[in-house]
Amino acid sequence: MRKVTASVLLICGFYSLKSQTVSTEKTDLLDTQSIEEVIVTSSYGTKKLKEEVVGSIVTITSKDIITSQPYESIDKMIAGLTPGVQIVNNTEVGKTVNINVRGLGSIIPFSGLPGTSTQPLIVVDGIVMREDMPFNDTYFDGSATAEMNINPLARFNSDNIESINILKDAAAVALYGAESANGVILITTKKGRKGKPTYSFSTQYGVSQSINKIKYLSGQQYAQLLNAYEKNNGKKDPYQWNGNDVNWFELMNGNGDFFRTNFTASGGGKYFTYRVGIDYSKNNESKIMNSLEKKGIDASLGFNYKKLKINLYAAYNNFFKKQPNTFFNIILSPDEPIYDANGDYNFVTGIPNPLAAANQNINNVDNNSLLSSLNVSYDLAKGLKINSLFGIDLSKKDNIDWRSGLNQSGIAGNNKGRSRRYISDGLNWNWSGNISYEKNFGSKHHLDGIAGLELRKNKDFKEAHVGQNFTDYWIYQDPSLGKTYTYKTLSQENSGRSVFGQLNYDYSKKYFLTASIRRDESSTFGPDSNASLNGAIGTSWVISNENFLKGNKVLNFLRLRASWGKTGNSRIGSYRSAGLYSVNQNGFIYDYDYAYPESSSPPNRLLSWEKNEKWNLGLDFNLFRKIDFTVEIFRNNLSDMIVSRDVPIETGYGSAEINGASMYNKGLEVSMRGNWISKKNFRWNTTFNISSVQNKVTDLTGLEEKFSIASVARAQKIGASTSAIWGYQWLGINPANGQDIFLINGEAKDANQFTLDPSNTAIIGNTQPDLTGGLSNSISYKKFTFSFLINFEIGGDFLAEDEIIDQHRILSNRNMSVNALDYWTGPGDTNAVNHIPKSNNKLVPNSTKFIYDNTHVKLQNINVNYQLPIHKIKNSFIKNASVFIDCTNVLYWYKEKSPSGRNGAREFRYLYPEMRTLSFGFKANF
Repeated sequence: MRKVTASVLLICGFYSLKSQTVSTEKTDLLDTQSIEEVIVTSSYGTKKLKEEVVGSIVTITSKDIITSQPYESIDKMIAGLTPGVQIVNNTEVGKTVNINVRGLGSIIPFSGLPGTSTQPLIVVDGIVMREDMPFNDTYFDGSATAEMNINPLARFNSDNIESINILKDAAAVALYGAESANGVILITTKKGRKGKPTYSFSTQYGVSQSINKIKYLSGQQYAQLLNAYEKNNGKKDPYQWNGNDVNWFELMNGNGDFFRTNFTASGGGKYFTYRVGIDYSKNNESKIMNSLEKKGIDASLGFNYKKLKINLYAAYNNFFKKQPNTFFNIILSPDEPIYDANGDYNFVTGIPNPLAAANQNINNVDNNSLLSSLNVSYDLAKGLKINSLFGIDLSKKDNIDWRSGLNQSGIAGNNKGRSRRYISDGLNWNWSGNISYEKNFGSKHHLDGIAGLELRKNKDFKEAHVGQNFTDYWIYQDPSLGKTYTYKTLSQENSGRSVFGQLNYDYSKKYFLTASIRRDESSTFGPDSNASLNGAIGTSWVISNENFLKGNKVLNFLRLRASWGKTGNSRIGSYRSAGLYSVNQNGFIYDYDYAYPESSSPPNRLLSWEKNEKWNLGLDFNLFRKIDFTVEIFRNNLSDMIVSRDVPIETGYGSAEINGASMYNKGLEVSMRGNWISKKNFRWNTTFNISSVQNKVTDLTGLEEKFSIASVARAQKIGASTSAIWGYQWLGINPANGQDIFLINGEAKDANQFTLDPSNTAIIGNTQPDLTGGLSNSISYKKFTFSFLINFEIGGDFLAEDEIIDQHRILSNRNMSVNALDYWTGPGDTNAVNHIPKSNNKLVPNSTKFIYDNTHVKLQNINVNYQLPIHKIKNSFIKNASVFIDCTNVLYWYKEKSPSGRNGAREFRYLYPEMRTLSFGFKANF
């Protein structure tokens, strides 16, 4: 048995999310939705008018989000709504989704280790949510045979969200210190309000189907290609088609359905308020037999008595994902029948029968989680308040992966069944105490500030039970019953503390200044570098409050703001500084454990925070009291990024993790909100945003620049983007011999005339889009509301899987895409796209042949809502009700068109196809 453990002391934290009443004069205010009156949550939780917030904060309210979209998490619903925020979708329901705030937050790793987190800090009602991250160990590294990691935002009910604040620049995020380098997302849930009990109910049902599916070879096309392949390999009796034509991809990707229902009750009296909700949803995917079921209950209790305020929030969620259909895109050759002559599943050597595997295997994730926070505040005196907040995130995940001995997936390697069980326990808690002060001096000076202390702890414990070779190999077996059984554990524990403060000043509501500072101590790092000092300063000038612009009928609001500061990133993975040790038992009756260091993970006492220096300049203005614009330019200088470097073999280690890279992200963001018409029976508003990000590596420390294996196609090279794709320039097919031609050091060479070497590679693409953005529109006429959401990416590339395009070696039992038909047929063939079908062709997966332009526009959602005329029903207990129709993933437009009858960017982008869902729903309040 192997056991890997370690224990360390983190010091970070979180300051409270408190509410503060903001008094405003009635003079010179704009219309209800204008920029001055929008209430946002500032970086330390107080509520302010937007004109008073210096930092770069984007606020999305529940009215902006179409929550009827049948997505399992809120991040997918807001794609395209916010400038500078790229949502990198994962089409596998419930799995992790990447959120990139103003570019990639760290250098892309390719050493096999998960790398530093690039995700923003997510805070729900003061609770710092834990990431379900892979560990730096082969059993927990996020690979195909490791545990399944899930999206933290899929663990609670999206309908329960009141607002989302996305904090981007230093002035907004600096108080979050070593956790805020990649931005901060503050989620506020709905609360109860004083008054008689009110109830709401909603239900929704829809049907789904896969879209943009890859086209595979038919039985006859497959026979043609395999016949040519065997002839070219010298086989005297080439393949003869048996007449079978099974479309395995269509068989494994059918239709699905979606169901969701939600019920809430809320109300309150003089001192108490409450809100309780229950929700249930089930998504039967279009990938047959795959599904996600969620059950949840949440409650919020408020107490407000004179100077004392208490709020308790708790949410329990059960996340149950079934994914036995894991071979949906490993498509058998179409000449293989589904069933044999006896009516049993056809057994195929070398690769599982996908339908048999889906019915005989088990791949389940059962995750139970609890989010809870307690916020207590007390007014010590006028303008002086003390606040305490405690938040906890508990999660227990059980992942069962059973490969039956009745199909090839369970007998590979001379096994009779394979069973894996991964158990993961996670705990995050954070406590903060702070004191805040606010005072007006005279009629023009305003000052407020906050100072506090924060404690935080994170603990993850993972177990891996792996067994194979079972007596009863046709039904699920616990791994411990296998003839071969391995048990591994790995724990990660870090804790921390912080002190922080912020001071805000404004003069006559024209000139605003903010300054913040925070000191973090973290056990994540070595004892020689476990402290970090971060801070920021920002200023803004509300020019429209100057006398020369007052009363201007065109330019109603104008503000200029700027900020600078430093933040950090302490989410660097498990034990990068302490190193990993293996602990083994000797197997005798007297168990004496012995330990030895992992050769891949040496300790580094000097390992420290990744640092992020942020600059931001913003301009906000309003035209004609209807259109709000925001323009921002930014630059984030990232340094001391953690990379893996080779070390001398005399040390006994192969590589080490060091602070050895620097890079920058810089860009431009433009957003617009137009409230065109706001009348009783007709309302029309639009939002639009567009952003650009440029990235470049500026410094590397270590022995040399690094290049990944060809299939990953990444590199760490000064002057290049970390998101660049590295490989070879493909020039076409040599009409004389059917070989791929590549540009090598300025010369055209056949694939068999050069050796694959990183020194020959160049940048052939970039996964970072040049521009991202979105457009949302809502039109209401009387009782009808029509809305839609569009998001887009301009530029950016992806590297398609070469295996199903020209790797003919898989033809013995697997199918290929129809693109494989475009092969070289003989001397003089000038139309060929693929090389001669032959076993000894050199494979070059990282070439421009497989690079596709990801430029696309996506109509993500269309929603039509109708308010039922409940008021016409006398004595109706229903206050209001509506019905709606919703369609998600409606259609795509790609710049790079798919060739006629062939696959292109549209089909190759997602091997796990997206689903289009058409749903109908009903909502009522009573």
